[in-house]
Amino acid sequence: MYLIRDFKDTDLSSLELIYHDAVMQQGQRGYSNEQVEFWAAFPYLYAADFKTLVLTGYTRVMACNKIPVAFATLYPDDHLALLYVLGDHAGRGIAGRLCEDIEQEAVRRGVTCLGTDASVLSRPVFEQRGYQLIEQEQIVKGDLQFTRFIMEKSLSTPSD
Repeated sequence: MYLIRDFKDTDLSSLELIYHDAVMQQGQRGYSNEQVEFWAAFPYLYAADFKTLVLTGYTRVMACNKIPVAFATLYPDDHLALLYVLGDHAGRGIAGRLCEDIEQEAVRRGVTCLGTDASVLSRPVFEQRGYQLIEQEQIVKGDLQFTRFIMEKSLSTPSD
């Protein structure tokens, strides 16, 4: 059974593993081997940045039998910064459930438009949730170029 819960400090190493696994298992569908290896190493190469993002943001964890299998981070309040699912748990609606949870929290914080920087892989997930493409851009990380999609979704506030 999958349950969403708050992030705990003891989850950090699990989230690093989820991030790495998600990119390694699913990344080949849209990226070169070099891009996948670089992207998957982010939580380790930039450990302080990853930890700060997870700890500073509003991070929710999806657990299966109390073991973390996915997570999402809202940071800042109007930006879904991270959304990763272990490869073995992909395709089960987990990303959508985490998005819903993050969107509800953003509304609670008064956000009316939630943004994200989607990968080639996550763009369809966001489109299914009603996010609109704002811009496609090429970014350079290390010596590698990546395509990402700036997307936004209008959110309904409780008074709407």
